[in-house]
Amino acid sequence: MTNSAAIPPPRFGLATRLLVAVALLAIETLLISGLIQSPALDDLTGAAKLTHDLQHWVFRFVIAYAGSCAILLYLRGNIAAFPAIIATAPVRIPWLLVHVALLAPFALLSSLLYRGGALPFAQLSLGWHACGLAAAMALFAGMAPLRIWMNAVRQTGALPLYALVPASGAMLVFKLAQLLWAPAAALTFRLVGLVVRPLIPSLHADVATLTLITDHFAVQVSETCSGLEGVGLMIAFCTAWLWYFRREYIFPRALIIVPAAVTLIFLLNTLRIAALLVIGDAGYESIATVGFHSQAGWIAFNVAAFGVAYTAKHSSWLNRAASRPAPGAYDATPAYLMPLLAILAAGMLAHALSAGFDFLYPLRIVCAVAALWAYHRGYGGLDWGISWRGIGTGVAVFLVWTAVAHFVTTPAPMPDGLAHLTGPARAAWIGCRAAAAIITVPIAEELAYRGFLMRRIVGEAFESVPLQSVRWPAVASSAVVFGIMHGSLWFPGIVAGLAYGAVAVKTGRLGESVAAHATTNMLIALQVLCLDQWQLW
Repeated sequence: MTNSAAIPPPRFGLATRLLVAVALLAIETLLISGLIQSPALDDLTGAAKLTHDLQHWVFRFVIAYAGSCAILLYLRGNIAAFPAIIATAPVRIPWLLVHVALLAPFALLSSLLYRGGALPFAQLSLGWHACGLAAAMALFAGMAPLRIWMNAVRQTGALPLYALVPASGAMLVFKLAQLLWAPAAALTFRLVGLVVRPLIPSLHADVATLTLITDHFAVQVSETCSGLEGVGLMIAFCTAWLWYFRREYIFPRALIIVPAAVTLIFLLNTLRIAALLVIGDAGYESIATVGFHSQAGWIAFNVAAFGVAYTAKHSSWLNRAASRPAPGAYDATPAYLMPLLAILAAGMLAHALSAGFDFLYPLRIVCAVAALWAYHRGYGGLDWGISWRGIGTGVAVFLVWTAVAHFVTTPAPMPDGLAHLTGPARAAWIGCRAAAAIITVPIAEELAYRGFLMRRIVGEAFESVPLQSVRWPAVASSAVVFGIMHGSLWFPGIVAGLAYGAVAVKTGRLGESVAAHATTNMLIALQVLCLDQWQLW
């Protein structure tokens, strides 16, 4: 007699189908939103402006509401209780084809919506919304029948109503943050003046325009320099940190981390602008306006986030684990993350000290090699073997990468700073850039994204998680993070992350994903050097 309780749940259950549908809708929305472009968006009036504003806020609310529902579902632990009848309901391809077919008219209407033309705006707007809603419904109908979705909603009880509260709160906080931009900028302006005046006695402060002027340089403290962006990032970081490690921290006292971190990042933003002013006044205007201006904010955020996390983790007043460390315990996390963090830190520092061209790029290799050597004993349990699978995967990713890059990047020649170097210096820089792309970057990123993150999603003791036991949600999640880190090339970045993760899981060897990554980067380097496609670097 078969014990029905022993039958494992379907691998493509309702929760999985929901994640797939949401991910597809998010990707399609991002791609199609690029079609809604018009130089007159800021000049919209009447019904068009009202519709655009409503779309703007509704889109944000949907994201906040979806996040609230997901968090509450996870905390209640009833995701696994979704109807088991899903096992007998195959994915319905005809409905998915309907979804794909509706994307074409939806994309066309998106390109026409705010551009103006023969059709009245009301008709365009009605058709656009109807087509988008129909496409979304067809996608969910393809994933599962309506009765199954309704049954799942009924099982959540009043949770969809409860989720309205944090989602509405998030919208309110966002709106209040916008109202705080002006006073925050004024406060930052006054604090910067207090910091810089002892160093530059001739400093002149124009209160009307929030401009700080020296004999050689001037800085205007705009609303974007108010520090609120850093505050928002820090709140998000602290919230995610405390929630993820909630079992380790002592509440409610651990909540003091949030205001402490917010104060720290705001003060660091003040010091950033003060340093920018001092550097510019000292005669290094290009460094101040190009390198330091673009990187100092991120350096400050990373320093603050690391400092807050380190202090909180090692404080016995805040952290339970800090008060009774296990004797002889070994934390493998630094071995997997420090090489990539060293590269990122070196890159930020090099950019901050540059005047446009990154002369100090070789610093990345030095820092990466130092970190890899410092933690090399922690990699003994990994399988570094490679085969044709890794190399073939790298070639396939390269084809996708270059195809997408053709549409989202603009061809660029060799940077002027590099072209003006002497022959030996130019060759040395190019050699370091290629060596980093082919050797240190693949090793560091695969250790972080596939070796650590992909397995850490599966279990806290990630080192004991075999690569072959990792399932696609962990592969996809790590791939999305990997893709986001590649900026405008986020889509091929996600594809690359999926491919590298898949080959690592398939073979059980991290060496395969490293080989795939190195192959992709080597082919990109050849394309840059042989075809003069410097925009890819």
